[in-house]
Amino acid sequence: MADFSLMTAALGVAIIMLLLIVTAHIRLRRRFKRWISDSRKAENRYKTIFEAANDAVIVYDPALDKIVNFNAALFDIFGYTPDDVARLSLETIYASSPIHSTAEAFQKQKAALDGFPQIFEWMTTDKSGNKIWVEFSMKHLALSDKAHLLIFIRKITERKKTEERLYRLIHIVDQIGEGVAAADLNGAITYVNQAWADMHGHPPASLIGKSMHVFHTEEQINNEVVPFNRKVLRTGFHSGDIGHLRSDGTLFSTHMTTTIQRTTAGKAMGYISVATDLSEQKRVEEALRDSEIKFRHLYNLSPQPISLTDLYGNIVDVNQKFCEVMQYPRNETIGKNILEIGFPADARQRYMDLLTANGELSNFEINVTTRNGSVLQLQLFSKLIHMKNEYYSLTIFHDVTAQRRLENQLMQSQKKEAIGTLAGGIAHDFNNILSAIIGYIELAKISTDPDSKTGYYLESMLKAGNRAVDLVRQILSISRQAEQKRKRVRIRDLIEDVVHLLRATLPASIVIQDDIAAPVGMIEADPGQIHQVLMNLCTNAGHAMREKGGNLTISLGQCHVDDKSPEKSPVFKPGDYVILTVSDTGHGIPPHLVKRIFDPYYTTREKGTGTGLGLAVAQGIVQKHGGGITFTSEVGKGTSFRVFLPISEHADTDDVVEECAPDPVLPRGSESILLVDDEESIIHTGREMLEFLGYTVTCCLKSPEALDLFKTDPSRFDLVITDMTMPQMNGDQFAKELIAVRPDIPIVICTGYNPQIDETTAALLGARAFMFKPLTFQQLAFLVRDVLDGK
Repeated sequence: MADFSLMTAALGVAIIMLLLIVTAHIRLRRRFKRWISDSRKAENRYKTIFEAANDAVIVYDPALDKIVNFNAALFDIFGYTPDDVARLSLETIYASSPIHSTAEAFQKQKAALDGFPQIFEWMTTDKSGNKIWVEFSMKHLALSDKAHLLIFIRKITERKKTEERLYRLIHIVDQIGEGVAAADLNGAITYVNQAWADMHGHPPASLIGKSMHVFHTEEQINNEVVPFNRKVLRTGFHSGDIGHLRSDGTLFSTHMTTTIQRTTAGKAMGYISVATDLSEQKRVEEALRDSEIKFRHLYNLSPQPISLTDLYGNIVDVNQKFCEVMQYPRNETIGKNILEIGFPADARQRYMDLLTANGELSNFEINVTTRNGSVLQLQLFSKLIHMKNEYYSLTIFHDVTAQRRLENQLMQSQKKEAIGTLAGGIAHDFNNILSAIIGYIELAKISTDPDSKTGYYLESMLKAGNRAVDLVRQILSISRQAEQKRKRVRIRDLIEDVVHLLRATLPASIVIQDDIAAPVGMIEADPGQIHQVLMNLCTNAGHAMREKGGNLTISLGQCHVDDKSPEKSPVFKPGDYVILTVSDTGHGIPPHLVKRIFDPYYTTREKGTGTGLGLAVAQGIVQKHGGGITFTSEVGKGTSFRVFLPISEHADTDDVVEECAPDPVLPRGSESILLVDDEESIIHTGREMLEFLGYTVTCCLKSPEALDLFKTDPSRFDLVITDMTMPQMNGDQFAKELIAVRPDIPIVICTGYNPQIDETTAALLGARAFMFKPLTFQQLAFLVRDVLDGK
């Protein structure tokens, strides 16, 4: 009975296990079917995309030399059937080319298999024998760990036909009666028309790549061609009579005009020469009449504006490019005087005097105003031509606006670089002088009763010295050599500095008034850049009053900008702003110039007195600080600029008086210090200060002597303080030599100013600290102690 129960239980377990296995099998089959279904859907999607592609797509197995997959576009391009493709190889497509070699195609195929994608054009034939152009795009494709080629084939027959039509247009030039030749900057021929080739007795194709000198004898080159080319290089354009040489050795005279060919950016790319065989002048004139329509096309397709005017400036004809540049339609241009469409009257007489005196004019520059008010700087190449018993001026214009702008930028950059170099030199010398002055004052204060008159005098002298230090830093900031960092700034202090500078520079006829007493919030700003904004605005105001004098007023206020404020715009975000107003009683800004005053390089001043950058720079600085500039102006009454700068979120008003902390106790020590500087006064004050603090000080005026002393006993010194700029050996090299002798020696590098060293550079050299002179007694004491303590 027990055995029967055991068998029954075992049978039950077996049945349950069988049910679980069947259930799991059913679930697995369902998942497998769903996976198969999803895979088929994905495969169908990709297959649909593959088949719908306009380009033929081929998967090629190089090992089997067989096309293993392709789409229907292959049939459309080549006219093949699926059976054809089954027997088709790439070599068949390559070999059917009437102009390309199979080896060339296999070379590109190999490069693609090596991982270098290839794109190339190929002429081949379709199944019917028609010549077609295709573009191959090949790249490596790994399938089942085997190398394949994924090839896209695009039919480009129509594109090639279009290109051929364009090439035919080039041959129109071959019908011109005058010889036309083009050469690169080295004088190698890149194109000649048929007339030029016939004139010299050469087949056109044989001339490509040869030197233009093949058309001249040695004597002609030396006596005529070289002087002619010099004039072309100097002016960009020249015409004159030049002797030429035919292939049969005969000589003939031509009138040749050569122009430097330029890109749209104005960069020289070659030369174009037009030659007239003077011995066949009559034939040329007849050919020119026959080619009038063709010349009209070339005239209108010229990349340069061209005009034809009578000697009074009345426009007889212009090309399409002239209309595009000046933005006037042709029907509104013909018949008008050149002065009516933006050309300057002041240059007209000078232009005509030069043109009539010489018969031609090159590189004559003028500023013209287009219909929309844009000002362009154009370079004129003009020639007097005689037609129908009258003289006309034929002028080709070259837009040099961008070129002159870049030249101006370069000039301004060079000026700033020169100012920066001068400022750096001044800063270095001044800081060395101030180091001695401030050092002696602080030493004198040690032994002086601070409540005595002498103590008062010394404190006043120290404050003056510190103001001088700030002035040097300000000079460096303006010249962009000082590190530009934003910090909380009392703008009132900056205004006071600017007013002080203005009183020394503006004429007495300009009265400077300031209204800056109102308490306003502090701003987060770069003091040097805000100083520059103030100076730019005040300088412009002073210039507006330079003739008659007037009042220059600087005022300070505060406002809140919200959605209801008149200043609300995308420039002004809601919040509190400091308002700096600079007003003058000068001549004001004419209404037609109001929209352009912030344009870079736009100036109303005389040439040479302004850069056109002042307001553009000021606006850029203010916008980078999260603010904006507005202005009002009235002709004859003056102009007022309002600068809005956001108030710092971490500051109250700038009239808060900070409590003066008591002077800290100066840290002392007994270590041995080597002090190196080529200024005796700095050596003396430095020694006095350090010895007062308890240190043993050894001084050297020359870095080589200091190095020899250090090498004698490297362990003698606990710290080396060195100047950066010294004769014979600079501080950076001196530091390297010290570290080579004793790698753990603490070094402090100091400088009045040297662009070759900063905190990062000093650290890379191995110095423990870097400081700008002058160092105060307190700065020196804490610096030395911190370095010695390894802080």
